Amino acid sequence: MNSTTSSSTHSTWLTRANWVRFNRILAWAMLVTPVAQFFIRAELGLALLVDFGLLLAHGILSLILFGMPKVKKQKFTFSMHVMGFRQYPLSPRHNFLMTGYRLALGLLALFLLFIPDVRWLALLLFYPLLRLPFSFAQHLKEAVSYALQRWGINSLYAGLIVGIYYFFFFSSLLRTRH
Repeated sequence: MNSTTSSSTHSTWLTRANWVRFNRILAWAMLVTPVAQFFIRAELGLALLVDFGLLLAHGILSLILFGMPKVKKQKFTFSMHVMGFRQYPLSPRHNFLMTGYRLALGLLALFLLFIPDVRWLALLLFYPLLRLPFSFAQHLKEAVSYALQRWGINSLYAGLIVGIYYFFFFSSLLRTRH
């Protein structure tokens, strides 16, 4: 008699699907934290540190799970993978990955500005740094749109959700400045 089941125990927690779910939880946590921080009157330094930790975890996990944006039949394109330009039409998936990748490039350039011996490398990433606020807004809106579509909700509400996010984020910043 043949048995097709395995008698060894294994954890199903570490599956790719669960890592993707965890990454989505991180993304939603980033979206919700400004609202929570506003209502609990969180200290600005701690709030930004929490936001940065969530962003870093989400970004690294996204790169591991989904990789970098790609153009068919090309592995590496300097203009796209270093400068963040999109010369070629990309699939909707890779277009979305490109928004996140531009965000990562901009944050890398920002980080490089704080390291004295390698500040000159930030000049190489000047375009992604310059477009960082736009990249963030674009990635956030597209991510919320995809999430709403998955849930069967009209994706037109994505702009409203992003607007609420920005309202609470900037309200928290302004409240703690005076």
